[in-house]
Amino acid sequence: MNKFTIIPADKFIWNETELLNFLIANQNNHIVIDTNEEGCSAESIGLYKLLDLFSFQSVTIKTNNILETHPTYHITGNKFFKFFNIDNTNYTEYHMWNGNNVFGAFYNRPIWHRIGLAAELYEHNTLLNFRANPHNEDTRALFELQKLFNINPLSAKKFLNLIDSFPSQLELKDGYTVGATTQQHTDQLCKFYPNILVDIVAETFVSGRTFFVTEKTVRPMLLKKPFIIMGPKNFMIYLRQMGFRTYYEYWDEDYDGYEGPQKYLKILEVIKTIATKSPDELQAMSRSMQDILEHNYNLLITRAYNKKITYVE
Repeated sequence: MNKFTIIPADKFIWNETELLNFLIANQNNHIVIDTNEEGCSAESIGLYKLLDLFSFQSVTIKTNNILETHPTYHITGNKFFKFFNIDNTNYTEYHMWNGNNVFGAFYNRPIWHRIGLAAELYEHNTLLNFRANPHNEDTRALFELQKLFNINPLSAKKFLNLIDSFPSQLELKDGYTVGATTQQHTDQLCKFYPNILVDIVAETFVSGRTFFVTEKTVRPMLLKKPFIIMGPKNFMIYLRQMGFRTYYEYWDEDYDGYEGPQKYLKILEVIKTIATKSPDELQAMSRSMQDILEHNYNLLITRAYNKKITYVE
């Protein structure tokens, strides 16, 4: 059986030309398309549209998107919750907030919503780790700045006005490694977490019918931090289906019912609301949410979470 591994972004396939050559060469055969252990929406990246151009004996798609379904193509996967596998829980010294910063943002690849969030958060009390370098010719090609401009010109303008402030690197040595486990990513950044109250998470895949939780979401639960998540529609609902608690008691989580640009703008409103709170109000909020933080942490380390996810329109 012939197999091809795609490299998916949120709404396109990086190696689409090579994929097309593979599809042309394997018409009328049994084929397997592997998403490289990622959890993208196959429809959003255009995979189904390409497959439908050809005829095959069978198509199997291996994906970590637990919500992926198709009436014709066979969908399979077995690592839907790979980032929930935690071996080391020795992070007790980081389970506190010293009041230094309100927000934390830890971003690598410069996709549009991370660029925008980094620029918007810069004007608030944020501990920011934005690794991508807009002054390097090779990495600059990866910046989805045009897409951000199409969605929110003001955020794009803010980023360009701050461009000399990026990259904003917290680590003395960049320890980011593609394919690292949650523990490795947490070990790399845990020392910064006592400084922040709220983790502004920007997941990799934010479009289409998908639920794939990466270390970006698991890390704040492991380090006992509340989070606001820029992810696909109903991401928080699916976390709650797993048994985790979210933070609608403390800020508006209406943003979760939106996708893409609308979700991004809703999250900016939530950030601005939190940013207006006084230090005393923030300290009180931090104290009162400890039971939620404890619940999520315990559910995570005991692996007692539910793995049956039901799609919500």
